[in-house]
Amino acid sequence: MKIIHTADWHLGNTFHGHDRETEQRHFLGWLVDAIRLHAPDALIVSGDVFDTSNPTAGAEALYYEFLSTAAETLPGLQIIVTAGNHDSPRRIEAPAPLLGLHHISVIGTVPRHHDGTPDVDALAVVLHHRDSGEPGCVCWTMPFLRAMDCPEGTTQHEALGWYYEQFLRAMRRNDLRRLPCIATGHFYTANAEVCANEHSERLVVGGQDRVNVNVLSDAFSYIALGHIHKAQCVSNRPAAYYAGSALPMSFSEKHYKHGVNLVEIDAEGATRVTRLDYEPQRTLLSIPQNGAASPDAVRYEVQKLPKRKSDDDGARWPYLEIRVVQEQPEPELLADISSLLQDKAVHFCRMTAQQHGTEDREPELTVERLKDLSPLDMAQRVYKEQYGDYLPQEMEDRFRTALEELQNEG
Repeated sequence: MKIIHTADWHLGNTFHGHDRETEQRHFLGWLVDAIRLHAPDALIVSGDVFDTSNPTAGAEALYYEFLSTAAETLPGLQIIVTAGNHDSPRRIEAPAPLLGLHHISVIGTVPRHHDGTPDVDALAVVLHHRDSGEPGCVCWTMPFLRAMDCPEGTTQHEALGWYYEQFLRAMRRNDLRRLPCIATGHFYTANAEVCANEHSERLVVGGQDRVNVNVLSDAFSYIALGHIHKAQCVSNRPAAYYAGSALPMSFSEKHYKHGVNLVEIDAEGATRVTRLDYEPQRTLLSIPQNGAASPDAVRYEVQKLPKRKSDDDGARWPYLEIRVVQEQPEPELLADISSLLQDKAVHFCRMTAQQHGTEDREPELTVERLKDLSPLDMAQRVYKEQYGDYLPQEMEDRFRTALEELQNEG
């Protein structure tokens, strides 16, 4: 059985004020080509389809256009989409009955029985061989767990362990128990490499949302993870992989490799994972490449940048950040640099300035950094400044719930 695993599209995301629809459309077009070339039996999207819980009409149009094109490109392709922490669980699964007619399964929340207990069996999706229609494996579809999804009194780590154990118990009593078993997940594993500088993954301060890999049972042949933007394997047994983000989400991700995983599972459950590399339409450019430079050095490097061409629409111009170190503040420096950039083939994003001798200090909370902070990040900062400790888990859960309600109402 052949599966393509992808995650963290963040459709609707803007990069320092620059619209990214062209880039996102480019990625989705590349993914359709990969589906056509490799002819998988299934496609798994492990959360964060959208950048916000209230996506724009343009972002939703991209999403549904892709689903339609992918289904038409490869008849019989099954598609599984699970919600991430950026997605509205109710909104993303609202069209599920209609999408189900086209072999597309969308899971936003953990379904419930009439008595309120989790309906674990409803999270199982049988994946079929596209050509023969025969069952090939069973996928347990776990969306991002919100506070309401966790059994009372459990941490996210404990809740995930409980759910995965319930999956395996359900599988043992299922008629398809001889099939290989895979799972999805959208969480932060303790040993994963993350973007520590700019918090683009919106992790909880202090790592309180980290989950140990021991919740991932060896009974799974593959676990398709989302949430962390750097593509990586976090466990060989089971084969647990982050597919990584479709596009870079911050300048701290400048050296990340993007793409999707091609997963091949045989009848015994043995897994082979091949990386399919994708080159984003726009790259990230820093002046200087490392550290910070003097104003004169920055001016010199800016003047060397290629000039815009009259017939160039800018689709492939890189995003640019400038890091300058000064002996003393120069109020006119930004205006000066902006003037030099007017005819350059770049998308200017930000300039950070620091005083000479402070290169190794923690950067201050500038307007640019403030824009990148989520409401939860800000709440964590305020609480720590006032009380010298991290936001308690119970208070964090209440904050998340209140924020989701406000976003859904908006």
